[in-house]
Amino acid sequence: MEISSLSPESRVWIYKSNRAMTKSEQSKIQLELDTFIPSWASHGNQLFGASEIVNDWFIVLVVDESKSMASGCSIDSSVQFIKMIGDKFAIDFFDRMHVLIKNGEEIKNIHFSSLSDYID
Repeated sequence: MEISSLSPESRVWIYKSNRAMTKSEQSKIQLELDTFIPSWASHGNQLFGASEIVNDWFIVLVVDESKSMASGCSIDSSVQFIKMIGDKFAIDFFDRMHVLIKNGEEIKNIHFSSLSDYID
């Protein structure tokens, strides 16, 4: 399922990696996502979702809540799934102290404490 085909009432989670994912990693991770999404459930009800890897840095998970609502348990299972992917590929999707700065085509992964160096 494509993200663009989901309802505007969809719920979105975005996970930023601590480094750019290679094309090979992205292909393997997308296969993992394509297996997870159809099995993702809330209280026994299948969630209608989609996933996408964006700009080599982000995993985006989406649930169409006009069809089925995500619950705490289903959200926890998605977090555990992303942690498993991170462990498998040596990627940290939970480091909130780094941000991405894009200048033209260049993307820099900088520590939050250095953000003021990039603001005019």
